[in-house]
Amino acid sequence: MMRTAFLLGAAVMVAACAPDGRRALAQDLGVALTKPIEAAVPQVGRSLRSGISDTDPARILVIGDSLSQGFGALMQDQAAARGLPVTVTNRGRPSTGLARADFYNWPANFENMATAMQPDILVAHFGANDMQTIQAPEGRAGFGTPQWDDSYRVQIRKILELAARDGIIVYLIGPGPDRNRNLNAHLGRINPLFEEEAERAGAVYFPVTPFTTPPSGAFARNVVIDGRNVAMRTADGSHFTWTGYRLVADRIFDAMIAQHSQLGTPKPDGGGLLAVATVQ
Repeated sequence: MMRTAFLLGAAVMVAACAPDGRRALAQDLGVALTKPIEAAVPQVGRSLRSGISDTDPARILVIGDSLSQGFGALMQDQAAARGLPVTVTNRGRPSTGLARADFYNWPANFENMATAMQPDILVAHFGANDMQTIQAPEGRAGFGTPQWDDSYRVQIRKILELAARDGIIVYLIGPGPDRNRNLNAHLGRINPLFEEEAERAGAVYFPVTPFTTPPSGAFARNVVIDGRNVAMRTADGSHFTWTGYRLVADRIFDAMIAQHSQLGTPKPDGGGLLAVATVQ
């Protein structure tokens, strides 16, 4: 598989904190990657429309499970803090995913959102609520069966193909590790599906593990960055802290800016991979 390493920003100075003062919004995250830690962000040929400016900002739509709510909220905050010519619409929905279209049909709802909002860029996070039988318009697929993987790929492709049809650039977030062993194993199984389908569709696969965990890629609540103890995850083992969400939001923006220069300039501390020294 052809993969392009992507530099996501320098050793970022993040202030140490325990509780962030604001409760993180998302409730479901996880994956333990077994491959070498790297930020695999394929370069894609799809271009952002011309004329992006403060008066005609790029429209970013964030969708997915409750984790996407946290990413979307901090993308809104950081877009304003960094003065980026973008607007961020946060449409994450708790307890949803791609497995249960009978509960919430993300492809159908995304199609409606895309028609109404005409986003330039889509940021999506799925998977953490999908450890169950798939119930989709195409039929059922029992959890843990070979048919489940094939059916799940179909659900991912629906999102990517709808975006491609409308010329929307996609950043598909690859989940990070979770403290729960079963959820971790499940997300370890499906994370490669996201990567492979993103590459197939010319989308950007954006894993968070390389810069939110120690070098092993395993779950850790706190990490040490440049000698400072940083609370990355909350006590339940699934949420990010507000600091963690902010870090992911900044790195997503850095990746976007590196590919689409009309979106702004990298942060002053940008320039290399985030170095995580150890775990506390």
